[in-house]
Amino acid sequence: MTVDEIFTSESEHLYFRLIAARNALNAANDSDTIQVLNEILDETLNNIDRIGTEEEIAAAEEIVVRKSNKTVKDYLSCQKFNLIATAVMFVTAVGAALALLMIIVGSSDKVKPIVAVVIVAAGIIGMAFFVSRYMKKRMDQAREELKGKTVIGVKINTGVATTSTKTTTSSSASTKKEKSSSSSSSSASVGKTKVVRNYFGVIKVVLLLAIIAVLGFTVYTKRTQIVDSIKIIMYNIGLYDPAPAADSERFAEIRTTLINKRKGIYYNKAEDLFANEQYAEAAEMYNQCYGYKDDVEAKILLSNNCKYYVEAEDAVADSMIKARIALNNIKLPFDNVTIRGKKIKNVEVLLGQYTKYLDYVGIYSAGEETFNITDFSKDKNFNVFVVEKKLGKLELSNATDMEDYDYAVQKKSGEDVIKWYIAQDNVLKVTAEGEIKLRK
Repeated sequence: MTVDEIFTSESEHLYFRLIAARNALNAANDSDTIQVLNEILDETLNNIDRIGTEEEIAAAEEIVVRKSNKTVKDYLSCQKFNLIATAVMFVTAVGAALALLMIIVGSSDKVKPIVAVVIVAAGIIGMAFFVSRYMKKRMDQAREELKGKTVIGVKINTGVATTSTKTTTSSSASTKKEKSSSSSSSSASVGKTKVVRNYFGVIKVVLLLAIIAVLGFTVYTKRTQIVDSIKIIMYNIGLYDPAPAADSERFAEIRTTLINKRKGIYYNKAEDLFANEQYAEAAEMYNQCYGYKDDVEAKILLSNNCKYYVEAEDAVADSMIKARIALNNIKLPFDNVTIRGKKIKNVEVLLGQYTKYLDYVGIYSAGEETFNITDFSKDKNFNVFVVEKKLGKLELSNATDMEDYDYAVQKKSGEDVIKWYIAQDNVLKVTAEGEIKLRK
């Protein structure tokens, strides 16, 4: 808003300009209009020719004071602190009410938190109330000092009646009629009051309602998170303890729940390991969840049996003795189980076969000639080998051309072939030079 939007002629009487500016200033609600009117007043007061004695001028200056006056400044400062204290009281009351609601709804131990919230809120509200009362008292004192004076630049009720625009306009118009008829029409047009619409006030109300609506929606949708956050804050400052009073039965119930939860995790992990044929790890996991299900003990037994069978199957390629030791750990019966994509044989039959071979382990000798069988082994094609201490692995054959001997092995020595025929109590060594019987 500019000067020309308020006054149409710069030739208006200075008194009319001052009265009209004061009336407009008292009626203004937005900062832009107040600023322009203050500038007009300053410009008018600075350009007016002062006619009169110094006493008259000083008396006039005491009647009209500006916003920069010390008493006016004190009044405005006290007004600001009074508003802040009132806002603090309101916010504290709302916060305390919400905190009490949360405590009542979500806390098991209510007495201590409620007392603490009430004491803290009462203390803050009490201090804010004291400040507000003190500031109001100082405002009343400042208003008393300004009583009967016209304050330019701010609304303060000093007991001075505002001169209406209509009255001022008529008096100004009559004065102008005495001067010239041409200026009369100009004053009449200037006397009309310009209406200033306070759009900013409407925007403030709408904005406040929007903020309240957003806060209400947030509290409604996030109430669980808000309650949890308040509980955490109260716990951190010692106002709230989520743990119930010591109760051995409740503790036992919680402990049982946690143990079962842990056992369930172990059980599911064991199932995955068993499905991936990691039998040793599966057995260890099953051992951690005894009592979780009725089949846990059977699962442990099955996992261990599978583990020993796999160990035996891997060991027999080098040592049938180690394979038999692993098989002997299996708890029978153990059959109709698929391991590594194939159904396993009856373990008792397999143990019998290994034992039959291992009965031939021993040292067979005659003089300096020896044949020391330390072990047997079997490859993936089910071929059986004799492990002789000096000669190493020799493939075993069931087909023999010598009576009273169960197996035969042979080894080439240059162009000659040496054969050994094996029985449980002796080994017959056959070379091109002849035969030698080695006793066990």
